Parts: sequence; structure tokens; C-alpha cells
Amino acid sequence: MSYTLNGQAVALTEEPHEKDGVVYVPLKEVVTALGGTVTWDNETKTAAATIGQWTATFQMAENTADVNGTAVTYSAPSYVDNGELYVPVDFFQQAYGYKLAGSGTDVSLSV
Repeated sequence: MSYTLNGQAVALTEEPHEKDGVVYVPLKEVVTALGGTVTWDNETKTAAATIGQWTATFQMAENTADVNGTAVTYSAPSYVDNGELYVPVDFFQQAYGYKLAGSGTDVSLSV
């Protein structure tokens, strides 16, 4: 299992994995590797992930996000496991316009 982000192989501590037919990735690690930031509001269970000029805000266990005022939908709800928030890999395509490639749990995102 591997990540390729903007053409570069990247080693992250949490690997992509499949759950119920959907490939999930750790939100914070992937956003950080793409040069962005993530904030978490534990009271509302809301994450805000910013990459460049785009900020996606969403609640845990939802499959929709507000991206700079526009609602987007991705394939499955996010979830938390061992303190890490996971999102479907297509979240990055829907929220930020990244192109998806790869197969299974080999994840490739590019602009």
C-alpha cells in the first residue's frame, strides 16, 4: 500500500485501507503532506481542512462537506479510529479537485 501525492512517493504513518468497499485515508496526514492544515473542534465534531485557497468543513460521520460555501458529496461518511479521522479517498477529488489514480489501496492524488 502506498501514496503518491503530486507525483511523489510519500511515506505516511497511517496506510490507506479498505472498509465496506471504500478506500479510506487519514485526513490530517494526507492534507499535511499536500501542504495544508487541519483543525478539529471536539465539541461539534467538526473538521476544517485547508489546502491552498480551499477549505472543506464537515462533521464526523457525514459524507458531505462545505467547500468555500459550496456543498460537495463524497462516497461514504468519515469516521474516527484510534484518534485518527479517516475520509474516503474521493473526498480529495470532490473537495479539492485532485485527480485519483491507482488501484485498491494504492493511492495516487494529483492536481
